[in-house]
Amino acid sequence: MTAIFWLAMVAILLQCFLPYVVLVAIGIDSPAVKLHPATILVIVGGICALATGPSFHQRCRETPGLMLFVVMIPVLAIYASISTGISGVAIYPESYWSAGLLALMLEPASPKQKRFLARILIAYCVFNVFIALYEHMTATELFPAIADPDAYDKIVDPGVDFRANAFFNHPLTGSLITTMAVFLVYAMRMRFISAAVIFGILLVGMVAYGGRTALVVVSIFTVTAAAFVLLRGIIRRNLRLDFVVAVVLGLVIVPILAYVVVTQTTLAERIMDRLYFDDSAEVRTTQFMIFSHLTLPDWLFGISRSHLEVLKLQIGLDSKNTDIENFWLIMVLNLGVIGFTLFTIVFLSFLHHLGRISRNANGWLLVGAALIIDSGSNSLGVKTSDLFMEVPFVVAMSGFADYARSPRLVMPRLLESLRPALRPKGALGEVAATPNRGLQIMASRPS
Repeated sequence: MTAIFWLAMVAILLQCFLPYVVLVAIGIDSPAVKLHPATILVIVGGICALATGPSFHQRCRETPGLMLFVVMIPVLAIYASISTGISGVAIYPESYWSAGLLALMLEPASPKQKRFLARILIAYCVFNVFIALYEHMTATELFPAIADPDAYDKIVDPGVDFRANAFFNHPLTGSLITTMAVFLVYAMRMRFISAAVIFGILLVGMVAYGGRTALVVVSIFTVTAAAFVLLRGIIRRNLRLDFVVAVVLGLVIVPILAYVVVTQTTLAERIMDRLYFDDSAEVRTTQFMIFSHLTLPDWLFGISRSHLEVLKLQIGLDSKNTDIENFWLIMVLNLGVIGFTLFTIVFLSFLHHLGRISRNANGWLLVGAALIIDSGSNSLGVKTSDLFMEVPFVVAMSGFADYARSPRLVMPRLLESLRPALRPKGALGEVAATPNRGLQIMASRPS
């Protein structure tokens, strides 16, 4: 399975550094790319994983949520193509099925491989933060953000509210994946200094991407989890000193960092200027008016993309950059109530599987946070890497479930040089150097 793991790593790196914004920048347009290269690679690798691993029956018994997802997503794609047409059906293999197949490829990896994956993901997110800061300083985008990879004319105009997107298709994608990185840092059992520095960099990046929902969700989840662990430690009387120190320093440093970013930089201008019911929030309210224009067949079996564009005009969503910003609503309109009911069962079963395989409470926080953030946008209603990237973050967490960080040696070379000289004798004992065991206290024998 080592070859399949490295094939999955190549697919993840393709998704990271060759997103649709880069494909558009190098001149590859929509008709040429119905599926991302990473998706094609994962489909091949996932089929190989199914063929070389345990039997299908054993997989269904051990991982029912995953296998239900892998089997039923193609069925839902076929159902959607029959009921509403083939336009937009690419989201099922691109946004959903690829994530399930990637899980099949990554889960059998060794803990060491999963920890390596975690470090790669953190390095990638930190790298993107520095790219985002460069974009802010120069007020330019390396790659224009795309609202919908199926409609490349929907290029996001930065306008007066500039938001960096780095190597992500959209700033909201950057906020989401950086949120995943924050929870991964919590699970990696880093030394406090390293974790604090990385957390600060990721926090600045989330501000640069301008994702208000992501910031609020991370803040609430972090405070709630810390309060729970603190209270539980007090009740059980097993509170760790390093955790208390981390909480105290966090309460001091994070507000200072937030104050500096808000008052001394322009990174948080969009977030601070839009702490009200803005046009984005208005769209989220207006979009539900579309239900009043649906017929009974539309409710039951869904509507086509062309029909959806007509209905959007009827409720006032007439701008090319204005879209329905709730993927649940998009899936209801695409599948109808019948197909959407099945989709919800399949999708939530897969999310439950992801939380369980993380073997970490932070994995459940990551899955819950990602679902809340995705529910506030159309991300999973179009071709996106959100769910695809969620899988490696969750799988990487499981590599630290039984991981014990090795203690740092204190001045080993100095002790090694002093070993021959440390032979004083006394009434209580003598200090003797023993081969391969360092310094050892030995009882002296009475003369």
